[in-house]
Amino acid sequence: MMIKNAEDLPWKSNSALRRMLGYDEEEFYGTTGSNFTLPEDEVQDADLYRELVRGERQSFQLEKRYVRKDGSVMWGRLSAFLVEGSEGEPAIALGVVEDIDERRRAEEDLRISERRFRTVIEQSPLSIHVFKPEGRSVVVNSSWNELWNLEGGEEPEGRDIFKDEQLRATGLVEYIERSIKEGIAVATPPLLYDPPKTGRKGRKKWIKASIYPVRDEEGRVSEMTLVIEDMTERKVLEDELRHRAFHDPLTGLPNRALFLDCLERALGRAQRHDSVAVMFLDLDNFKVVNDSLRHEVGDQLLAAVSQRLKGCLRSDAVVARLGGDEFIVLVEGISSARDAEEVAERIITQDLRAPFAIEGHLIFVTVSIGIALSDVAGRESGDLLRAADIALHRAKDKGKAHYEVFDWSKDAYALERLELENDLRKAIERDELRIRYQPVFSLMSNYVAGMEALLRWEHPERGTMSPTEFIPLAEETGLIVPMGRWVLENACRQAREWQEQCQSDPLPIMGVNLSLRQFQNPGLVGEVARILRDTGLDPENLALEITESVAMHDEDSTVATLEELKSLGVWLVIDDFGTGHSSLSYLTSRFKMDHLKIDGSFIREFVEDPDNSAIIPGLIDFAHAVGLRVIAEGVETADQLRRLKEMGCEFVQGYYIAKPLTPCAASELVMTGALSDCRPEQRGGGENLCIG
Repeated sequence: MMIKNAEDLPWKSNSALRRMLGYDEEEFYGTTGSNFTLPEDEVQDADLYRELVRGERQSFQLEKRYVRKDGSVMWGRLSAFLVEGSEGEPAIALGVVEDIDERRRAEEDLRISERRFRTVIEQSPLSIHVFKPEGRSVVVNSSWNELWNLEGGEEPEGRDIFKDEQLRATGLVEYIERSIKEGIAVATPPLLYDPPKTGRKGRKKWIKASIYPVRDEEGRVSEMTLVIEDMTERKVLEDELRHRAFHDPLTGLPNRALFLDCLERALGRAQRHDSVAVMFLDLDNFKVVNDSLRHEVGDQLLAAVSQRLKGCLRSDAVVARLGGDEFIVLVEGISSARDAEEVAERIITQDLRAPFAIEGHLIFVTVSIGIALSDVAGRESGDLLRAADIALHRAKDKGKAHYEVFDWSKDAYALERLELENDLRKAIERDELRIRYQPVFSLMSNYVAGMEALLRWEHPERGTMSPTEFIPLAEETGLIVPMGRWVLENACRQAREWQEQCQSDPLPIMGVNLSLRQFQNPGLVGEVARILRDTGLDPENLALEITESVAMHDEDSTVATLEELKSLGVWLVIDDFGTGHSSLSYLTSRFKMDHLKIDGSFIREFVEDPDNSAIIPGLIDFAHAVGLRVIAEGVETADQLRRLKEMGCEFVQGYYIAKPLTPCAASELVMTGALSDCRPEQRGGGENLCIG
């Protein structure tokens, strides 16, 4: 509180005001209003006071800013009254100041928060609408107006949203009503909105909405917030990406992935007496078109063929492109093989008979077709595709424009091969593959110099299968690449364990065979480097073995790959020498190898043959002359072992030395050196490999 005389204007105050402003009584005495009034508020304050003391007003109230002694500013509400003297003249001005600083600051924070909220709402790309539970619109942002193509004068604020024709057309109203009724937040799935014929501009849109109830202090729903996301562009992009993922970019036809999905569904729908036909189509001599008329013409031809195939088949048939000039057709509701044959005959003799006119060229096309029918219970989609592929190759063997139907009942070999291939594809994921390690023995130093990793397959029904039973199939199907990678990784990991567990020196070198497919893989060198790095195996403890036939397949490429492998620091071995048609002099002049491994058949044929007794020694001497060390495979008798030592062969391997060992037995051998325990029973327990 403060008191001012109307004539001389001295100030008097109580202690509450002085504490509020930070003054003591002496400091406050003699001050005027300008001492603690913010300059911006002083003019209005003075004008109101003058009107008061002149009697022009009896009181006034003003919210103003006060300056404290320390310079800080606070808000106060001044209520001023004029107290008249006994004769009615102005005598005293009485002012009461209330500290409203906290309230004003809270109000300012609220205004800032509201401005921020308004900015966020207005600038949000989401369409936001706040309305009362009865439907009256309260707040909308500009994105809302853009979503519904609203113009000036059409703003929905104050209107009943439940009567909005556009909103009702979206199907959102039922979700809104549920949120209001249950008092819970509700999210909608993507909804396709087709604008009603209202005269407004609009197109079909995909929208997704979230509805939130807003509760008051007593917990009652006072408002609802509707947030809508326009998902149209995202849906278009998703549809485009999905189409690209499941369709061939050149022809627009389904690709292998989508075709397999369609085939699985068709097999599920097939009735007891109906079959599903899978037809493999291959354009005859398509390479001639590409080579003579350019690849662009070839691409146009493939696109034209695809369109004609789609046009000539039933609407429910599926036509897909697998790549190159290979197409595949799925036809349901086939009652007999003859039905499928009629479709193939029509494609060959009628539908594709007319020439294709492309860039001034008339191109005549013929196709070969392989057909497989799902007339065996439980037949899988992969079996049908492989059967159709086999039938296609047989059709092509007949010449151009032929078809062939795969006969499940007669072709037992093909059926068994398909089943075996299917099992082989699952062998790695089912953990059915095993590695056995066969020792390589040093005749010069009497120690186990190496271990060759040999792949075995523990088939759940056929038992243990040797490589000759499944490796050719793995090579043909390309499965040898992941299988070979698995062998290399596990063999290197095993060799690294031996390094860590065994202190003997030297440790056995791990030998791993590389197939032709593996060797031709462009990523082979990087893969070997990665595996060495990941397992921590010293490259000097790894030997990679390739056969003569692999080495001679593409000599220039072989030389380049071998040089890259050699740069990693691994050993290189020519395996199975004597089974191919190359000479040792040619091999050694072209390829820089470290070891030569003589095939067991070569050992059996010449080591014990007195008429050819000089062949093996000559081979060994030549190998030594060009810097190769020699390993003799397939050693089966004591006499072979003795004679090979006399001939100067450094290393031997075979059943007389030790059979292929399990990882546990091989580890025990590495730790103990007890080689005699690993030999077959027919050798006799008393023989000693340390031949003096």
